[in-house]
Amino acid sequence: MNSYGQERRRFPRANFPCKITIYLPKEHTIVTHTESISCGGIEVKVKENLTVLSIVGLELFLDKNKVIQCKGRVVWRLADKGGVSDEELVFDIGLEFVDITHDDMVIIEEVVDDILRRESC
Repeated sequence: MNSYGQERRRFPRANFPCKITIYLPKEHTIVTHTESISCGGIEVKVKENLTVLSIVGLELFLDKNKVIQCKGRVVWRLADKGGVSDEELVFDIGLEFVDITHDDMVIIEEVVDDILRRESC
């Protein structure tokens, strides 16, 4: 993400590659990994062009014992020719957490704080 996007962020973002399942309408799913995470949402790379402002189901596998289920809103999308061929696009997608419990938000905040603390040492 460019520096302009980083300046607009409300929450600190940490590099944290965890497994995530994205549930799209009509029972279609995408399994991928997060690129980064914050208390406000996540960034993922996918081969599908998700519609900005659409709502999707999310399952984040933060560790072996903790899975967070919530919904996410697609807030931005950038196309990247990072696929195998020049014709295969990969999309960087920003998902904002919506419909998430307070307890799950606290867990995410603790994970992000821990990562950022370790990175600053």
